[in-house]
Amino acid sequence: MGNIFLKVRVFTFFCIVIFTINKVTAAEQSFIQNYEQGFWSAKETSFFCSLEQTFDSYAKLEIVSVPAEPQKLVFNWLLSDKKITDIQILSRKADWQSSRVSPPQLNFFSADINNNTVVFDADVSTLLRVIKQGGWLDSVIGFGDEQVRLTFTNTNSNLVIDQYQHCLTELSPLSWQQARDYEIYFETGKRIVEKAADLAFLKDLVRYISLDTKVTKVMIDGHTDNVGSPLANRLLSKERADDIASRLVEFGLPKNMLEVRAHGQRYPVVENSKVGRESNRRVLIRLFRDTTK
Repeated sequence: MGNIFLKVRVFTFFCIVIFTINKVTAAEQSFIQNYEQGFWSAKETSFFCSLEQTFDSYAKLEIVSVPAEPQKLVFNWLLSDKKITDIQILSRKADWQSSRVSPPQLNFFSADINNNTVVFDADVSTLLRVIKQGGWLDSVIGFGDEQVRLTFTNTNSNLVIDQYQHCLTELSPLSWQQARDYEIYFETGKRIVEKAADLAFLKDLVRYISLDTKVTKVMIDGHTDNVGSPLANRLLSKERADDIASRLVEFGLPKNMLEVRAHGQRYPVVENSKVGRESNRRVLIRLFRDTTK
């Protein structure tokens, strides 16, 4: 019995050694981006910021930022002849940098591939420091039994990083999904917006509308619960909706974009129970777009 266990352990060790050797000796091709092509470029809009570099027809690295989402690093393998199985992104100093220079350490790895594209959700602040300091990036792309190492060089880091970071400061505070409809809730009998979070959202909403030229109208619908008479509730819902409309105008929204309606206790979203009434005391803000613009 002891000999059997010994043979099993030896066989297992032998398999591990073979697997390790195969991994170490996997064929690797290395390519370094020409210095003339080793530049990062920034793209800027109010709803999209990116910093990218393309390596010939092989691959593209891109840092992407959109409203309401963390920044992401995206790797695209541009050739369709093979499917990649994994990728590793590493920082390294540039060939022209002093041996005393030590760039920030960076090591991203992923085997989550979708159509030869990998999205890294990791913090990209270190990556931005690497680029700003002139560092290079190694992308080690796995294809199962072989690897390709692409070195992204870097020639214009300071200016382009500043351009990208400026785009981040000007980026819309909201996405369309966040801005298109929003509800503000009220305590019993209250008529004005008091919560800091709601006021902050209204400011952000006005800024969003100023950036999205497709938005043509802001609809404000006031509602109440069923406590009190229908007439009193109709007036209360109008006061709530009017307060929000005046806040939006105060923050810079043109009056001609507003349409205000008061529904009183009609159209409850839930039954007017003791708990449900809280959900019915609300004002709904909706944006409408002209998609032909």
